[in-house]
Amino acid sequence: MINETYTLIKDEVSVKVSASAPESLRAKRIKRTGVRVYRDGCIGISGYMGEEGGPEARKRAEAALAYKISYPGQPSANMKRAVKFGGKPFTPQALDAEVAAILAALRRDFPQFVFSSPFIKTGTHTEALSNSAGLDLLSAITLHEFVFIYKLASSSSIMDGWFSYAGPGYDRAAFLAYGAEVLGAHLRTVPLPAEGRLPVFFDDSEQLVKQIFMRELGGMTFGSGGSLFSGKTGQKLFNEGFTLYNSREQDHMPFFDAEGVCGEGFNYVENGVLRAPFADKKTAAKFGFTPSGGATAEYDGTPCTSSGVMRIKSQTRTIKEMQGGEPAIFVAMASGGDFTSEGGFGTPAQVAFLLKDGKLVGRLPELQLSSTVYDMYGKDFLGVSSDKIMPLSSNRWLGFMLDVRKT
Repeated sequence: MINETYTLIKDEVSVKVSASAPESLRAKRIKRTGVRVYRDGCIGISGYMGEEGGPEARKRAEAALAYKISYPGQPSANMKRAVKFGGKPFTPQALDAEVAAILAALRRDFPQFVFSSPFIKTGTHTEALSNSAGLDLLSAITLHEFVFIYKLASSSSIMDGWFSYAGPGYDRAAFLAYGAEVLGAHLRTVPLPAEGRLPVFFDDSEQLVKQIFMRELGGMTFGSGGSLFSGKTGQKLFNEGFTLYNSREQDHMPFFDAEGVCGEGFNYVENGVLRAPFADKKTAAKFGFTPSGGATAEYDGTPCTSSGVMRIKSQTRTIKEMQGGEPAIFVAMASGGDFTSEGGFGTPAQVAFLLKDGKLVGRLPELQLSSTVYDMYGKDFLGVSSDKIMPLSSNRWLGFMLDVRKT
């Protein structure tokens, strides 16, 4: 029998913003611990909150083995690693003061807008996974997350757009400069240069344009033959420059998943060739896949398959070089789009900007975008830039040639 402990600790300070002013300040610490017991291909799980309750949870987990919950994979073993990332989080007083300073600058420079935020937060998230088979993993990541929603004071909309940043470092001047570029461009309305096939860029963290892979590369769907890509492993389906991989650490997540698998850099697509679906250990055992390192679990729940975070490998060209002197479109907000089961893509773009030499120059009318997955990631794939959208962020420009129409 193998005994395992999965610990999740969240230390966090957050500020809520309403009507361009701080509304509330909150600090919290939440500790959850899961207890797992493995025996004879089965798993028993229980958990507890806070500091007390370990022995009782262990007894409940052992008793849960009677339910015969199958776990055909072997628990991770014989690995020890600890990673601590990021600096110090803001204190509650410091974060409150920082938010007030940002809002003062925004009210001064852009009085046309009203600002709000469901959360501006800072904190350290700690995850630990250890067991009696020699596993001892620890991740402690300190991040700052700033999200500002804006709307024109004269607008009847709930929101007109947003700008945000999430990462381990912080610089007020850099964040305000990025916000000023977005807000300034929003105030300048410009016409769409032409309809038809145009270069369109997204933030490379945008899930909308990758959601077909998050859906169709699920190990269970893929292995059962129900995926658009089932049976195509090893085939070159996409552009030579397209590599899709597990980016846990790049996206400031623990280097291990809920099963102790370290999947950073696991390739789903490599140089256009379909390599593998994402799978937890149970799914991998069922179909003969390799665990991808994206398993997720509640502290007291059974691990299950998750796509985790998918990134597209960046290239050597900057956004300016990718544009080649031609205007392009940057989609800042697109809601309501999707891929069909056959791979067709369509989405409205509620907020889009004209992009020249990597700079936002004005707000375009609402647009309708369309393509197919094989065109987007094949002949019409422009790639991911080498430079970042803003200096603080790890996010880059992701481009395609798409069919663009005004709504």
